[in-house]
Amino acid sequence: MFKASLANLRGSKQTVLEKEIAKEQSTALGKAGRRLKAALEAYEADKTCQFRRHIEEWHIQQLTEAVYALMVTREFLGFVDCNLEWICQQYPLPQAVLKNLAPANQLEYLQQEWHYR
Repeated sequence: MFKASLANLRGSKQTVLEKEIAKEQSTALGKAGRRLKAALEAYEADKTCQFRRHIEEWHIQQLTEAVYALMVTREFLGFVDCNLEWICQQYPLPQAVLKNLAPANQLEYLQQEWHYR
């Protein structure tokens, strides 16, 4: 009887640990997504003002870093395929960002598939 109780205790502790890990993973993924969204909003806001706050290249660098961080976070969490494609579906990225991240053949596919200009 004691062994069965111990096994149940281990099972419930593992469940608690798994829940905590899932919580941390979702938090990391959310932070990376919010960082990219904020960078896109800043880019768009500054673009409407003809890049008075920062030059366009600065925004492109910030966006590139945010996309890369989201891609790496997704990969660490087990999403190993098509991360850039998924991000392109979710976020309207400037083509300059894609040029920084994608090889030529993937860039061509993204341009055709997601109609980037």
